[in-house]
Amino acid sequence: MLKASRLIVGVAAMLLLGWHANLSAQTTAAPDIQQRIDAIYTASEHDNAAALAQLRDLGQTLNASTPYAVRRDYLVKRILLELDSAQIDAAKGSIASLHQLAQTQRDETGLAWSLVLEASVQVQAARLEAAMVQLDEAQPLAQHAGDAALQWWYHRVRGNAQLARGQFAQALESYLQCAQLAEQTSHARVLRLSALNALSTVYSSMQNHEKSLAVIDDALVLAKDLGSQKMLGTLYLNQANQFAMLGRYKDSEAANLQALQVSRASGLARLEATVLNNLGDGYLRTRNYPKAEQLARQALDKYRELDDQGGASAAQCNVGFALMGQGRVAQGEALVRDALRKMHAAGARADEEDVLGELGRMHEQLGLYREAVATIREQQRLSQQLFRTDREKAVAALQEQFDAAQRQKQIELLARANSLKDAEISNQRLQQIVTLLGAIVTVMAGVFIYLLYRRARLANERLREANQQLEFHAVRDPLTGLFNRRSFFELMGRRVIEGGRREDDVPDGLLVLDIDHFKHINDSLGHAGGDAVLVEVARRLRGAVRDTDMVMRWGGEEFLVFSPKANAEHLQRLAQRVLKVVAEAPVAVGGSWLTVTATGGFLSLPFSGVPESQVNWEKALQIADMALYLGKVNGRNRAYGLGRLLVPFEQAMPVLERDITAAINAGMVELVEVQGPQPGVPQQPDPAPQEA
Repeated sequence: MLKASRLIVGVAAMLLLGWHANLSAQTTAAPDIQQRIDAIYTASEHDNAAALAQLRDLGQTLNASTPYAVRRDYLVKRILLELDSAQIDAAKGSIASLHQLAQTQRDETGLAWSLVLEASVQVQAARLEAAMVQLDEAQPLAQHAGDAALQWWYHRVRGNAQLARGQFAQALESYLQCAQLAEQTSHARVLRLSALNALSTVYSSMQNHEKSLAVIDDALVLAKDLGSQKMLGTLYLNQANQFAMLGRYKDSEAANLQALQVSRASGLARLEATVLNNLGDGYLRTRNYPKAEQLARQALDKYRELDDQGGASAAQCNVGFALMGQGRVAQGEALVRDALRKMHAAGARADEEDVLGELGRMHEQLGLYREAVATIREQQRLSQQLFRTDREKAVAALQEQFDAAQRQKQIELLARANSLKDAEISNQRLQQIVTLLGAIVTVMAGVFIYLLYRRARLANERLREANQQLEFHAVRDPLTGLFNRRSFFELMGRRVIEGGRREDDVPDGLLVLDIDHFKHINDSLGHAGGDAVLVEVARRLRGAVRDTDMVMRWGGEEFLVFSPKANAEHLQRLAQRVLKVVAEAPVAVGGSWLTVTATGGFLSLPFSGVPESQVNWEKALQIADMALYLGKVNGRNRAYGLGRLLVPFEQAMPVLERDITAAINAGMVELVEVQGPQPGVPQQPDPAPQEA
C-alpha cells in the first residue's frame, strides 16, 4: 500500500519559487512586460492552466530586442507552470531554450537555472542519480551567481532527491538551508511556507507523524492567508498521509477529498493522480479491495499520461495489493515485484523499502507466513543498507579530506627531520676527525671537541623537538590542538586487542557534539571567523571534562568526547556541562560577539550491557550520531542520550539501527533529554581605551 507522497514533496510546493528569480535590476528597459510576467505568474496560484495560456500568449510578443533578463525570467516562469501542469515534454523544450539562451549570453545564472530545473524533471521521473549529477554541476554556478532564490531552489531540489533516496539526514540539512535562504529574499513568507511543507515530509519519513501534523497545521494557516491553491492541495495531501499513518482513516479520507477538489479546480494533474492513488490506499487499509483497485487504476492511467515513472510504480503496487486482497495472489504479486524492480533501477531505495514492508504484511494477512518472513527480512536488509551506505560515504569523504591534510603536514615535518639527521651524521664524522687530531694536539683537540659537542647537542635537541612535533601532529588536530580521529582509532584498537572491558566494569561514555548552524557562521564571518569559533569551543570543551576524558575534533564542526568509567548519571551531567560551557557565554569573533550553541548525542559503551562483540564502538557511535540528528530535528541546543534497552536486544537493534524515532515511540529504549542553557545575548565588545 504505497503512497506517492514523496513525489509531491516539492512539485507544487517548489513551483512557488519561480517568481522569486527577481531580475528587475536588469529589466528597466521593459518594466511593463516584466510586470505582466510577474502578475500572470502570481495569478497561477489560483488557476494554473489559465495562467500558462496567458504566459504563452505573452511569449509571442517577445523577440531579440527584448532585454535578455526579461526573456530569461519569462522562460523560468513558463517552465515552472509547465511542470506544475505536468506538461513534461513542453517543460523539457523550454529548458533547452533557456540553456541555449544562457549559453549565447554566457550567463552562469541562466545556465544554473536550466541545470536545476532539468534536475527537478529528473527527480519527478525517479531518475535520481541523473538528478544528482546535474545538481553537482549546477552547484558552483549557483553559488557564484549570488542569487538567494536560485540557491533556495537548488537546495530544495537536492533535498527532494535525497529524500527519495532515503537519505533523511541529508534531506533535513538541505531543507534547513532553504529555511535560512528564505529569510534572505523579499518573499520570505511564501518560501517559508514551502520550507514548512518540506520539513513536514522529513518528519513523516522519520516516523514522527504527530510532529509532521503540527508543522502542516502551521503551514495551512499561512497557505490560506497567502491564497496559494497549489500549496493548499499539497498540504491537504500530506495531512491525509499523516492521518492514515496514525490510523485516523476518516480524517485521512476527508483531507484527501479536499486535496482532490483543489487539484481539479486548479488544473494540477500530478496532484490529482497522487490523491487518487492515496484514496485507493485508504480503501486497501479498510480492505475494500474492488474500490481500491478502481482508484489505483485511475491513478496509474494518469501517471502514465504524465510520463511519471515513480508515480506509476506506486500506483502499480496498489493495483497489485488490491488484486492479492481479492484472491488473485500470483497476478497481484507479479505486478508488485515488477514495480519493485523499476524502483530499484531508479535508485528509489526508500520507496522500495516501504513496498517490501507492505508486501510482507499482505503475505501475513493472507496466511503466507513463509513468504512473509522472507519479505520482511529482505526489507530489514535494505533498511540497514540505507543508513549504513549513507553514513559510510559521509565518513569516507571526511576521512579522505582529513588524511590528505595530515599527509601534507607529515611530509613537511619529515623533511625537516631528515635535514636534522643529515646534520647529525655530519657531526659524527667531525667527531671522528677530532679523535685523530686529539692524538697530536691534546689541548687543541679538547677545545675543538667541546665546541663540536655543543653543536651536536643543539642538533640533537632540534631533532628531538622535530620528532616531538611530528608525533604531536600525528595525533592532534592542527587547528584546535585537540586529539584527532586517528588517536581515537588507536585507542579503540587497543581496546579490541585487550579484549574490551569486563562485565563488572563501570561502562565508558561516548558524547558526539555538533556546533549548530556552523555553515551560516562560515558564510557570514568567513573561514577565519569559523576557525576562531572552533578554537574557542575546543578550549571550552577541554575545561569542561575530567583529566582522564579524551576530547577530539571528529571532523569539521563535530567533536567527540570519550569519558572512561562514566556511569549513566555522570554521562548525563557531562552532556549538560558541555552544552552549558558552549552556549552560556558569547564567543568573540573580530569586532563582535557571537552566540554559539551545540547539539549532541550520547550513550554508554558497552551499550545497555550488550557485549561489544554485538554492539562495538562503531555501531555505538552510529547510534549516538542518530540521537544527535534527532536533537537537530527537535530544535537544537540539546543532547539526547539512549539509556538502557527496554526490550530484548534482538528485538530492539534492527529497529534502532534503522529508525531511532520508531524505536523510541515503540518503547524499546530509554531516552534521556538534556536541554542546553538559554544562550547569552550577542553584544559588541567594549571599545579599546583611547590615548590622550
